Amino acid sequence: MSKTRAGLLRHIRGHANSGNYNCCGKAFQDAYNLRKFQRTKDPNVTCVYSAAGALRTNENGTFRLTRKLQFAMPALGLNPQIDFDGSINELPGNVFIKIRELLDRNPADKDWRALIRCVESNPKYKISNVSVEQWSPAISHESPGGKLLTELGSRGMRVGELRENLEKINIDTFQLGLSPYEAIRLITSPSTSKDLYDGDTLELVIEATGRPHPRYQWFFCENGKNDFKKLQGYNQAILRIQHITQQNAGGYSCQIHNCGDPNKTVLTKLTVVSVSPNPRVANGLHPPDSGDFIYMFSQLSAVDPDHVAALVNGLQDRSADYGSALESITQIQYKLITGHPQDITVTLGQSFKLSVKTSGDPPIHYQWYRNGVKLEDGQGPTYNVICADKEDMGSYYCIVNNGVKKEQCRTAQVKETIKTLEADITIISHPQSVDLSFGGSALFSVEAQCHLPLSYQWFKDGAPITGETGSDLKIVNIQEQVKQGLYQCEVSLATPVAGIERKRKLSKSAFLRLKIPAVTDNIMYNPSDKVALLIGNSDYKSEIKLAAPKSDVHDLAEQLASMDFRVVTLLNLTKPEIENAVMEFSRLIGPNVYVLFYFCGHGFEENGISFLVPTDAPSMYSAEECVNAFSVLDNFQRKQPALICMIIDICRRAGKVKSNAHPSLFDQKVSKGNTIYCYATSPGLAAFEDKNHGLLLYHLKPLICKPVGIEKLFSEIKEEFFKVPKHSTRQLPELRSNLSEPNRSLTDRIAKKGNTQSYDLQTQIWNSYHVKPPKASGQLP
Repeated sequence: MSKTRAGLLRHIRGHANSGNYNCCGKAFQDAYNLRKFQRTKDPNVTCVYSAAGALRTNENGTFRLTRKLQFAMPALGLNPQIDFDGSINELPGNVFIKIRELLDRNPADKDWRALIRCVESNPKYKISNVSVEQWSPAISHESPGGKLLTELGSRGMRVGELRENLEKINIDTFQLGLSPYEAIRLITSPSTSKDLYDGDTLELVIEATGRPHPRYQWFFCENGKNDFKKLQGYNQAILRIQHITQQNAGGYSCQIHNCGDPNKTVLTKLTVVSVSPNPRVANGLHPPDSGDFIYMFSQLSAVDPDHVAALVNGLQDRSADYGSALESITQIQYKLITGHPQDITVTLGQSFKLSVKTSGDPPIHYQWYRNGVKLEDGQGPTYNVICADKEDMGSYYCIVNNGVKKEQCRTAQVKETIKTLEADITIISHPQSVDLSFGGSALFSVEAQCHLPLSYQWFKDGAPITGETGSDLKIVNIQEQVKQGLYQCEVSLATPVAGIERKRKLSKSAFLRLKIPAVTDNIMYNPSDKVALLIGNSDYKSEIKLAAPKSDVHDLAEQLASMDFRVVTLLNLTKPEIENAVMEFSRLIGPNVYVLFYFCGHGFEENGISFLVPTDAPSMYSAEECVNAFSVLDNFQRKQPALICMIIDICRRAGKVKSNAHPSLFDQKVSKGNTIYCYATSPGLAAFEDKNHGLLLYHLKPLICKPVGIEKLFSEIKEEFFKVPKHSTRQLPELRSNLSEPNRSLTDRIAKKGNTQSYDLQTQIWNSYHVKPPKASGQLP
């Protein structure tokens, strides 16, 4: 061990018993315990909080920081505007843009391609790189990262899932407002001492966690001095110095921080490094030749000038034989760009690319320029143009920067191929992106000019749309998310012309975004329960048998159950059975309960009153032998529910026998403003079935789960009905409502809070319906 090394250790350990470790000034431990960096009351001592100031000891043994450097760190805490259970398409605009820019500009291990690799384990989110590469050049005002985020959002990815995947590729989610602050936790620290020889590599490794991600700054105190200096450029978790010399001997420590509060900064324990003469050189055992030193020098980063000087001094001290090596070292220049773009000539409408090759420490950042103007989509080693236009012609160059060095490549000229005969196509107006609600319509238009006739072909997500060959593309009554995507139009010459190349030109892309409101959007209404009674009569004694009721009741029951309805389904009931079913079902009804009644079978109407025909009705049945629909409603109204929906799928022609039925009392019966009727047909008309479904349910089934107000829901069902001529010419649905709250929806979520007692009672009644009767035994005569 060298004398300097031994002396330093004795000096440091001199106060071990008192717990105060010294290095050339008896307060070394204070320098490496930031909790002791407090403002001193001694007027002769200055103490400034700093992230990277030079450390010096005062006469009284305390430490002072001689240079002030303010932290520029984000505010702590989560963004309160972010719903982590919501779709990533609902992120605040500024957060979405930050994530998109990070994915576009980050190095390859944490860019948008890395995110694709991270999520591909889930088949729901698996996206090929080729698909995204095809998206990128076609989007004039978007980016691959932005397109990827939009695509993942359309596939149902939640913000919480996105945060987890961003953390997996080492993107700091705290900076995005997606994660709370986490204090620094030191997992691995360097050893307190390290013995090396001249020419060895010094490597000190730290592992720490925290949010935002920890920042590092290494400090060094040279042997025999009382001055801690910041090591410029050494701000990573690993400190690596190659080919060390005696000048690298001393104390090393790292300052770790992730916020502007100095009390949250962590300082690692002192690592004392001793450097002894290399025994191989002293014993004449094959010392390195001059070529080895030239190679060694070329591997040093330009950020280490002190180490370069130390190496040169060390070579001069060791032997004059390295004089030629030193002369060669001074002539070596660090080059970042190793390959430059070349001049090219391109035909309009064709593609071209410019490339620059680099070498050096990553991450390497690229920025392309055309005619001196920065290209927003040119941040890679290659700049691609899919369809060259006149505006793409000009002078191109790229500026490359790796944080250590910045270089500009040679300027490459891109020129247009000159042709004698041309037919220029100029697109005057491009399609515009639109945001639509469920059921909305979109119109995309493109306007182009040329002295020859033009043809058009529209594309969605890169695939041609069959039959869409006009300058306008109209999409009406959008009901499906598959309509969402990128729309673009290709304009070309309608017919080939001799001597003129058939030109094509693509418009800018327009994005159609479809917002389907979630069930939670209707936060005004939360029923305490939702119940439904579905009756289907098909096997009649004296009437034609029906095919639709059984399947219609089954399909409707499944959809209502998916919306948390308690559903009772009954088939082929007599009049007493229908009346008893209504009475028993009414026990499930209470205030703030949603009720849905559906009857499918034979029926008729007299004096504005609808009658439901039971299966045991005689051939010439009268009103007295059937069930009055208003009597069903009256049973429900007695329980004062929040909403009653009556869906009557019967014929409304006059009965076979004149009855004494009284005129409709609808206005009096439903005066509470809580009832809506949906009739399968209008008065005087029949209701029909098609194969195994009634025409009403054929149009009701696709829309009943839509999260909209119930009046709007049945109005849309009527609109869909009239779009099918063969249905609307035979059957005309009718909607009657006196709702005072028409925005109540069948999809409203049940709220048990404040209704626990009534909900539990209804649950007991519901469960009692499912209890089998006890076994009984008897003897047959």
